[in-house]
Amino acid sequence: MSVAFADVPVGHVGDFYRAVGDLIPSAVTVYEGNVPDKPDFPYAVLWGSFGDEVSESLADVPDELRVNFRVTYVGQSLASVAWVASKVRPALNRSKPYVHGWVSGRMRQASLMDVQTDFTVTLTDGSHPVYAVDEFALVAHKL
Repeated sequence: MSVAFADVPVGHVGDFYRAVGDLIPSAVTVYEGNVPDKPDFPYAVLWGSFGDEVSESLADVPDELRVNFRVTYVGQSLASVAWVASKVRPALNRSKPYVHGWVSGRMRQASLMDVQTDFTVTLTDGSHPVYAVDEFALVAHKL
């Protein structure tokens, strides 16, 4: 896996991105938001929100974090996109990423975009990559 969210400075969100990335099987190439000019197909892109800190206390001290992680599955064919999704979905859906000082609820998967062809990119053989997008919603509570 090639996820390295060390430079994400937004509160504990970077820790959660690292924890979610660690749940993805090492057989899958994972990019963190940006994809290189010549990626290794097939692959997944981990990206999403910076999260919302919520407080239920009268002191208004944030004790809950809500983050929507998104994963784009990319391949050169429908079969290769399905392969990436078949590895990532079961690894993330209903999982509980561990971050010290927090209790994570189970992430829930939702399909955001059906499989589509990206006609804005032409590969060296003249074909176009295919992709789909899922979202994994997480709610975590501070200990």
